[in-house]
Amino acid sequence: MTNNFYKGSARKWFTFDSLEIIQDHLHTARFNASISAPAEYSYHCQLVGTNTNYASRFIPANEEAQAWEIHISDFQIQGFNIKNNMFSYASDCASFFTPGIWMGLISTFLMLSIVYYGLLMIMQLTTNDRFDDPKGAAIFVSQTN
Repeated sequence: MTNNFYKGSARKWFTFDSLEIIQDHLHTARFNASISAPAEYSYHCQLVGTNTNYASRFIPANEEAQAWEIHISDFQIQGFNIKNNMFSYASDCASFFTPGIWMGLISTFLMLSIVYYGLLMIMQLTTNDRFDDPKGAAIFVSQTN
């Protein structure tokens, strides 16, 4: 783990760079990771592992690691600024616009555009300018009009 100051954000960030799993003091599986969060926060992710579908991944770095498949649920880590042996506020791996939010925004935009188009069509309706009086003579409308 490293703790670096970045001028762009004007704060320190910790980076979890690698993970080693030692089995029976003989085999060492090494994984690369690129997990980072502000140093005063902890890092939390619902699913972390070697699967390509996970938001945070462990990438095998040696031949021993190729045989391993890691799945960690409810992963939380904090390397620095630990107080009272408790995690501080968590920086989550989920982005602000999740797939559910995108689906809601797109479907709302689609429905509003349909309603807008319908309102435009209703506003274009015109009433008939000639009415037939059933008690009087029939209206004669020429074919050229």
